Amino acid sequence: MTARHNTFTAVFLAALMVLSVVAGTAAVAGAQSSTVDASSADADVTAAATLDNGSAKALTISWFRDPGEANGPYPVAPNEYEGNESVGIELFTNAEGDRELIVDNSTARNPNGKWDMLALHVETDGLEALNPPTSGGDKGLVTQAFLDNESWDLTVEQVGGDKSLDIAANQENFAPPELSAATEAEIPPVMVFADTEEVEGDITRGDEPDTGLYVWVDPNRATLNAGGETGSFETGEEYEATFEVEGQTETVSFEMVEGRATMNDSYAPANSFNQGITANTTLMTGSSAEMVMVPDNETRDNQTASIETEGNLNLQEDDRGTIPYGFLTGQFDFSGMAGESFDVHLYAPGYTNETLSSDFRDQAVLLEPEYRIEMANGSGTVRDVLQPDYTIDNATIRESKTMTIAYTNPDHDTPEGIGTQIGDGHASGDSTIAYNTNVNDSYYDEMWLHYETSTEIFEAIDLSPGRDSVEKFESSPLSLNVTQTNAEDGTPLSLDLSENSSGVYVVPDNGSSDPRIYNSSQGTGLFFSFKLNEMAFFEDGERTQPDVGDEFEATLTIDTEQGERTETTTFRIVEGQAVAVTPGDEIRLQQAEEADVQFNATLARGTAMSIRLVATADNGTVVMDESTGELGLSGLGPQICCDGPSTAPWGTISATFDTSDLPVGTSVTAYASVVADLPDAYETPLVVQEISGEIRGQPTGSVSIGDQSGSGESITVDSVELSDGGFVSVHTGSPQGPTIGETGYLEAGSQEGLEVALSEPVSEDATLYVLVHQDTNFNEEFDFPADDGAYLDDAGEPVSTSIAYTVESAATATATPSPTSTATATATAAPTDTPADGGDGGDGGDATPTETSSGDGPGFGLAAALVALLAAALLARRRD
Repeated sequence: MTARHNTFTAVFLAALMVLSVVAGTAAVAGAQSSTVDASSADADVTAAATLDNGSAKALTISWFRDPGEANGPYPVAPNEYEGNESVGIELFTNAEGDRELIVDNSTARNPNGKWDMLALHVETDGLEALNPPTSGGDKGLVTQAFLDNESWDLTVEQVGGDKSLDIAANQENFAPPELSAATEAEIPPVMVFADTEEVEGDITRGDEPDTGLYVWVDPNRATLNAGGETGSFETGEEYEATFEVEGQTETVSFEMVEGRATMNDSYAPANSFNQGITANTTLMTGSSAEMVMVPDNETRDNQTASIETEGNLNLQEDDRGTIPYGFLTGQFDFSGMAGESFDVHLYAPGYTNETLSSDFRDQAVLLEPEYRIEMANGSGTVRDVLQPDYTIDNATIRESKTMTIAYTNPDHDTPEGIGTQIGDGHASGDSTIAYNTNVNDSYYDEMWLHYETSTEIFEAIDLSPGRDSVEKFESSPLSLNVTQTNAEDGTPLSLDLSENSSGVYVVPDNGSSDPRIYNSSQGTGLFFSFKLNEMAFFEDGERTQPDVGDEFEATLTIDTEQGERTETTTFRIVEGQAVAVTPGDEIRLQQAEEADVQFNATLARGTAMSIRLVATADNGTVVMDESTGELGLSGLGPQICCDGPSTAPWGTISATFDTSDLPVGTSVTAYASVVADLPDAYETPLVVQEISGEIRGQPTGSVSIGDQSGSGESITVDSVELSDGGFVSVHTGSPQGPTIGETGYLEAGSQEGLEVALSEPVSEDATLYVLVHQDTNFNEEFDFPADDGAYLDDAGEPVSTSIAYTVESAATATATPSPTSTATATATAAPTDTPADGGDGGDGGDATPTETSSGDGPGFGLAAALVALLAAALLARRRD
């Protein structure tokens, strides 16, 4: 009885142990399941749309937008840039770059009776719920999806009135477009667009991503609900627009204003060159006009200034709204007119849809506007204020910089024009100026010297005698010295302003240019615009031009009663060139859906370029000829000023081409070209570099290595094979984990017995992961994870393997290989995008463990419990 009882007891206790282990395992699994469910719930919450607080804003788009290009202000086809397919959502970024879209809470009706367009914008994510199209003439258009989605809404209601805008009611029975050559196009007066690709980032606020919703409204055709009747927008009305997205709301108000201007009868410009006459206006910022000055002295000619409206409120960066008043300033030469009177007239563009002939309408071309609608007029008397001996009590120079502009500088003599070049992305802080010598007629990119100064200098220059800005500057208490610093023969080049009647412009900026140019909040300074192709330097009194490698210092001096104030900036001339980013002297392209072609260039940042790829079969037949649209050269150097980095001296353009259908061995040639705004002597496009090569097979890589032991300072790879060269790296935690060691650059081919030093030695036994990398940027330096992604296997996974590494004491440590493991792959050319931190507690926590430790679970684990059960039964049997 006792023996049987002992047996029963042992078995019973062991069974209880198994049951407790199973229950514990189930509990842990349940907890893990609960954790996963909670994580999934969090993911759902994260995936829901989130409105950015305070991001709702009103924008206006000029009714006069690109009339000569048949684009008009309409964001859908057929109004598009020829050959560039910039349609749909891209209207907003194109219009912003042209200063024809402005953040502005006032929408103006122009003097010709036509409203500017209105766009309501809010920053939000979750736009995928509206399923926006990513291509075609209606790119980003989501009107119907927006209306159908009950979680998304927009209400627009008149403040203090009964008018409201119904988006759905404006989708049928609407009037045709008024300013479009294609009058039969179905362009509703209200459309909704989703920007999921961060197309327009300049007007966004806060943190990335810069995605958002646009509601485009044509006030000329949109109908309103006015207390059950049909109404329309009228001047003097104010509206409140509220976005609602999944229960969240953002509100913005806007007003409808009459586009008008006012002038006065007491203008008193100085008896000098470049004097401004200013009118106030409610026209949209960027609206064009003409100002005509008519002297009372009939022996003098009329003067005409073509001008644009400047905003007087900086909402964010360069988006200046009139809200509701801006200003129009015409610059005139009043030299020699002391005491004389004059009248001045302000005209707005005058064409309307009715002025266009059917021929022009059929050809999708509009007539140039005639400035025939007079908005305002005024008068004044010129005052005699020339003071040759004018002195400055005190002034300061805060900072200086050199800036460069791509190819040619169309706006070189006004601060507003310079600001436009910054806004268009054509100018940037850059101390390297390209001299383009690899074309038939060599030419320089152009440049500015910029000094941030206090306001006292403006009156000093203005009151000094001279027929133009350079003469007035030279007569003032200011001076500029530009001298070469690296002349090898001891005779440096220098600049003589008095000998440059063209090509040099002195441009005072009393706060009218782009504020991004400035590093101080005052935003006032002095530009020297250098059109290097038209000006001359001097060497021993002889006219000459700078050459590649010449370096210069440019020092501005202000003579004040408190002493001299000086500030120096530098620049150097570099060879204007474009170089393909590829090893050797031939292009390397794999068969791939996205084969990358990249060129680096010393041309100015913002240069409009393109890449063309031509593939030719063995019989000479062209089997592929594709070109990109316009690409802006992006800078690679540090940011000096403005809206982007300098080239310093290199910038880059890149594009991908589908070469997957081209046989291995097909000849290819890639061309880098400048495609816009070249000097008149050059045809467009201008090829600045070409490089040939052939289509290559997809890269392959393999690595073979066994388990090892040692001091933890290195491992030995048995063999590695790299079809295109590259690197081997070592990681902890997972193949995506922290990098603790890597080789230098390995040439293409096979290598055996490769020792890899560990920059972070291991101090305890661990599983190490060995990864095989390409040199994706061809610089023979290990740049992972930013570049140099892994070779990929047939399944698209990184080529890697793992080893068990045992750390031994210093006395006994040896790197003893164990049985070898091998990873082999045929890889695609695309680098993998893997995080730097691994699954051992770092950010790369998505790695899946391949092994589990028996000491980490509850009890002894299921296997241990079963062993205990069997042991208990055996023990009981033996006791029997």
